[in-house]
Amino acid sequence: MHLRKSVKDRALSSALKPWVFGLLAIFAMGAADAAFAQEASLYPSFSFDLNYGLTTMKSKLVESNDTGSALGYSLGGFAGSGKNIEFNLGFEKDVATFALNDSKISYDWQDTKIRYHYGYFYAGIVFSRLNLMATSAGTEIIDAAGSGYGGSLGFYAPVGRGGSLRIDVTQVNIAAMKNSIATEVSVPSRLDIDIGAAIDIWGKWLDFTFGYRMRTLSLETDAAYAESESSTYLGLRMSTTR
Repeated sequence: MHLRKSVKDRALSSALKPWVFGLLAIFAMGAADAAFAQEASLYPSFSFDLNYGLTTMKSKLVESNDTGSALGYSLGGFAGSGKNIEFNLGFEKDVATFALNDSKISYDWQDTKIRYHYGYFYAGIVFSRLNLMATSAGTEIIDAAGSGYGGSLGFYAPVGRGGSLRIDVTQVNIAAMKNSIATEVSVPSRLDIDIGAAIDIWGKWLDFTFGYRMRTLSLETDAAYAESESSTYLGLRMSTTR
């Protein structure tokens, strides 16, 4: 009983962190120098991103490390008189097979992000859904799904002629998941640090994107496990501006 209460307290604490983080960031943005005027021309009305990455997954759940793949795509756009309100719907599937002990983990994420941009900085909320499947030594141990929420902070600025740089920090909490196997599952914290860039290859219509992402997960079933991923990715972005 004490352990269950402790787990719930940690989950609640993890859920509150993004909101506190976001509020502090918004306050800091309000105090920023007015020289960071909104560059409305930097943001597309609509955009579609597609990227593929090679991932190194280190799992305490299956007690093994191996490489896998990460495939993601998203649809987004900006609205408002200064194009400072962003909406983004993203999907990502991360899969790794651990040949050493016949194990496999598959994360299927769906993130909906609503963010406010102030100059080169932004902050917002994230609604996330996860389908998680895991096998250990050939035996299925997790087949679960759940949803949660969190926060996002970042920096997005033009670089040179036709390029851009992005630094994004996202944290989400999925306090409870429905597992088809008789164990409770939750992801109290997922923390992403994503550093990426884009280069124009066809005006403002098509960009080449690349970057590096570090992800840490706290996964709780019958015990608590620390999971981590690092991914180098390449992709394309198609966009339109009205």
